[in-house]
Amino acid sequence: MILINAVKGVDEAGAPDLTSQRLVNLIGQNCHRVVANDVLRGKYSDRMKELFGKPQFLVEAANFLLRILENSAKFEVESQSPPNLPTHARVPKEDVYVVQAALVSRPTVVTAERRLRDAINSQRELFGGLEALSPSEAVELAKDV
Repeated sequence: MILINAVKGVDEAGAPDLTSQRLVNLIGQNCHRVVANDVLRGKYSDRMKELFGKPQFLVEAANFLLRILENSAKFEVESQSPPNLPTHARVPKEDVYVVQAALVSRPTVVTAERRLRDAINSQRELFGGLEALSPSEAVELAKDV
């Protein structure tokens, strides 16, 4: 989850990397927002609770919570139930809930997970034009607004 990587200041492999933090800062500064359903929001909340238990992440986690997750202008909870994936869709099993959530409001999916990005982007027609970006690609997009 890049939102958690942003709090930790790491990339998907756990190496120091501020790309996700830059993205979250840009979202906080401009007109972009995070869109998630109740499942994703629950997963974010669970991970945030873990981070609040680690002193080295406490300040950044609190800032992130106030700046994004608890800011209705920056975090939108999608209330519509997610659809099933199209029959022929191939998505990593652990990421099905992400694609289902994205199929409701069709935001740009931003993920550090290459397998998920590749699955979405290689099946864009099947997913109604849904697009997935890496955090560094999303930073470039977010700068332009």
